[in-house]
This record gives sequence, structure tokens and C-alpha cells, in this order.
Amino acid sequence: MNLILSPETQQLLETRMRKAGFSDPDDAVRFALQALEQLESEELDDETLAAIEEGLSQANRGQGRPWEQVRSDLRAKYLAE
Repeated sequence: MNLILSPETQQLLETRMRKAGFSDPDDAVRFALQALEQLESEELDDETLAAIEEGLSQANRGQGRPWEQVRSDLRAKYLAE
């Protein structure tokens, strides 16, 4: 099988190959496909699904917070020295 990649995709592939240390495109594509397969096969546990549902319910009720506030709170909590 021969693949034709857009220049943007080829550049992305080459960049990722350098960063990850892949020696040829076949290794990089194989790794990416295996990672995708693993990601698709993973199921969320009941606790995580319940938390997602609760978050969506809160957002639907208008109880969400602006991203800037959440980001600021996370930075303060995890990046504080």
C-alpha cells in the first residue's frame, strides 16, 4: 500500500518521528495505530462515567465555571511552590 500525505501531514509525521525517536515512518504509523486501538478499547469505569454525567448535568443547569477561573484555580493548586 502506498500512501500520499499532504505536506502538512508529512511535516507532522517527520516532527513526531524526531521527537519520539522513530527511525522510519512505518514504525511511527504502527505505534500510532496501536495507541489508537488501545484508546478505543478502553472503557471508562462507572465512577468516571457518573462524574461525567454529573458534570454535564451541572453545565446544563448553568452551574459551570468559566475556563479562565478553572485554569487559574488549577495553576494555584498544582503549580504553587
